[in-house]
Amino acid sequence: MRIFDLIKISFEALRSHKLRTFLTILGIVIGVTSVITIVSIVIGMNNKVTNLINQMGSSTFVVSKFGIGDMSSEEAYREAFKRKRLRYRDIEAIKEGCEYCADVGGRAITFRQVKYKSEKLNSVVIAGVSSNFTRITDFEIEDGRAHNQFEEEHYRQVVILGDKIRRDLFPYSDPMGKELKIGTHKYEVIGTAKPRGSILGEDLDNFVLIPLTTHLKNYGSGSFRDLDIFVKANSEEVIEDAIDQTRVIMRARRKVDFNESDNFGITTSEEWLEFYGSVTKTIQIVIVGIPLIALVVAGIVVMNIMMVSVTERTREIGIRKSIGARKRHILLQFLVEALMMSLFGGALGIGLGIWLAKVLAGAGDLPFVISSAAILGGVFISTGIGVIFGMYPAVKGANLDPIDAMRFE
Repeated sequence: MRIFDLIKISFEALRSHKLRTFLTILGIVIGVTSVITIVSIVIGMNNKVTNLINQMGSSTFVVSKFGIGDMSSEEAYREAFKRKRLRYRDIEAIKEGCEYCADVGGRAITFRQVKYKSEKLNSVVIAGVSSNFTRITDFEIEDGRAHNQFEEEHYRQVVILGDKIRRDLFPYSDPMGKELKIGTHKYEVIGTAKPRGSILGEDLDNFVLIPLTTHLKNYGSGSFRDLDIFVKANSEEVIEDAIDQTRVIMRARRKVDFNESDNFGITTSEEWLEFYGSVTKTIQIVIVGIPLIALVVAGIVVMNIMMVSVTERTREIGIRKSIGARKRHILLQFLVEALMMSLFGGALGIGLGIWLAKVLAGAGDLPFVISSAAILGGVFISTGIGVIFGMYPAVKGANLDPIDAMRFE
């Protein structure tokens, strides 16, 4: 029997039971769609987080009160919370004592209300940064300029707006040169930051930047004022040497004995990426695993439907065998039926999954990523469903005794 004849017979059999065929295909479509969509969204989110972390730069590391190891348990975090805060003078000490360090700057964060005329925005991130912050990291200015060293040294009250602040306070006008209030202090707008988008509904542009010295002067006595020190090594090749020198300087300044652990943290972008991967790995496996369970259920449905089909067509099988059809012909007929449903459902699922992933990525401001691995996986999974779950009914139909099958009522 030619393959074309098998496909024709199988198609007629499926068409004769439209509703049953539709419901079977629907289960496969839902499963494959879920896999394609979820994998694409997970990859897009990973790419977004990776890009944000990489803004530090490959030759930059951060000295802070907390290290990644301090987040391993609640007890470790509580112990780290008791540590002394880093000081502005630590920045100067690293600049003077680290020969492998090309640039050293700092950042301190608090939360305040930002006001322009009658418009108010609450809980805005107020980040005090050193004048070399844009050189140390890959932070980009969209319009205007960053504050300079003179403005930092003289505690000037100038501000760079995050894109959300610009959109909300100056939707129809140029903010440059305008004056706004942060808490009780007035600031002149000198620049706007390049939009960074959002992730999981959290707007990444809800911030303003002011000189670090101004921040420490105006908000240093408040909460959330921990200082992070950003250090850029001379090159990526000497970053470990820069870290070692920085560690020695900080241990000396914080009076850490030789047999005691650091009471501060030093973190590179690579370590942040490893930490993110370790935290989200299990979650991602579970998220991707759930639709795979749905596909297994869809496969079981395919097997049940094919078993029903074999039972209903027992007499037909007996007649075909009696006029010369062989076991392999019967086997291939039912296997092709199962494959046709699975492949058609898989193709629809892949197309729908790509479309849904694009819609969700746009809604969540994530990169739209078409995973070739996920598409190939969808093809292999749908094919596997047809072969694996269609094999048993096909074998059962092929092994029927023609005389008993013709007597079947």
